[in-house]
Amino acid sequence: MWEKAKSIELSEKQKEILEAYAKGTHVQLNLKMRSEIVLRSSNGDSNNKISKEMGIGRSTVIRWKDRYEYAFEVLEKVEIEEPRKLKQLITNILSDLERPGAPATFTDAQKALIIALACLDPEELGLPFSNWSNSLLQIESIKSGIVDSISVSQIGLFLKSRGIKASSSKGMAKS
Repeated sequence: MWEKAKSIELSEKQKEILEAYAKGTHVQLNLKMRSEIVLRSSNGDSNNKISKEMGIGRSTVIRWKDRYEYAFEVLEKVEIEEPRKLKQLITNILSDLERPGAPATFTDAQKALIIALACLDPEELGLPFSNWSNSLLQIESIKSGIVDSISVSQIGLFLKSRGIKASSSKGMAKS
């Protein structure tokens, strides 16, 4: 049998910050949802009730309640000693943790050079074609030493992220 979930204790200032997040119109949705979970818990709502009414999993409710409760002592200390930092602390508590992942393969400088190359007229560079394609950009990026290797699809992603596409006229065109 599950034991009754205990409610979270909030100071007036914490409650004020969480309510602003939960009701805010310019607040990230995950921060709104997590603030509402903590607020509902402080009102004594059960994990099941919060889960059902918000349309989220019970484990999600428990995760964010536990995260907030775990930081209780730090929240109290910051609220007393450095109250102006309380809002940022609450934001950090209710934000996603950094996730490990592979380091970026290409530097911002390399991306910028590839995009700059795509904006140049190939004929002005002495190349025997008038329009860039992703495969021609790949070959020229490697040949010019911008990158050691890169896929055609990665070139396409860089260009797409900047709203650039191959055009039927010379060079590249903004879409």
